[in-house]
Amino acid sequence: MAAPESLSDRPVIVLSPHLGDAALSCGYLLSQLALTTPVTVMTFFTHSQGDSPTRTARSFLDKRNAVRAPALYAQRRTEDTLALRSINVTAVHFGLHDALFRRRTDRNVPKVVRNLVPELGVVYPTYRWHIRSGAISPLDFPLVDELVQRVSLSTSKDDIILAPLGLSGNVDRVLTNQVGWALSRAGRSVGFYADQPDAQTWEEEIAAPEGTERVKFDVDHTVKAQFLERYTTHSRSELGKRIPALDETIFLPVS
Repeated sequence: MAAPESLSDRPVIVLSPHLGDAALSCGYLLSQLALTTPVTVMTFFTHSQGDSPTRTARSFLDKRNAVRAPALYAQRRTEDTLALRSINVTAVHFGLHDALFRRRTDRNVPKVVRNLVPELGVVYPTYRWHIRSGAISPLDFPLVDELVQRVSLSTSKDDIILAPLGLSGNVDRVLTNQVGWALSRAGRSVGFYADQPDAQTWEEEIAAPEGTERVKFDVDHTVKAQFLERYTTHSRSELGKRIPALDETIFLPVS
């Protein structure tokens, strides 16, 4: 079958940490579900912040041939909206700042120093030791409650919510995973999807999260690749010139 029958008659809400993350991980599933039921992708971290990027953020911009982060993120938001619209999926952007650019709210470091050494003014100064560590900064703890509340207020108890597993350890993905678990504990129907391209290189079979079961379905990789081509600022920089066959693995709550 093309998509799980258990998802075909209930609205589906997909929580995506970054613009394009849900497309990479379960884009084909979204396209098939949207044929029979309303599908919405809610992306949390959709904006940049600050005029003095860190070394890590600058590397991110250079990889995408971008000079300024605000212009790049505006382009990415437009791409996401149009790409999802092409498969009849609604895009909702929450407007929070990507971990690459998320600035500290305390004022312990003078502004002039933060401008000279941008790493001192952000929550996550480096990619390897901070963003990819999987350890959410205490400064971000309030974000989980905020996001749970926002998702709860904009969805119905009839909806099925899919959250990422957070396989890469990227703090934004881990944070989004925690939002999924918090919604599950609050009585919402929550399943999970395996983050791509990280799942592609996972050395062992991904275990089903507690209270869920793996659901198998066939992916038309040609159709998915054509869909991902619409994310020119994301998929090509992440995957290279040729988009590989990305499988999709989801886990649905056990009824």
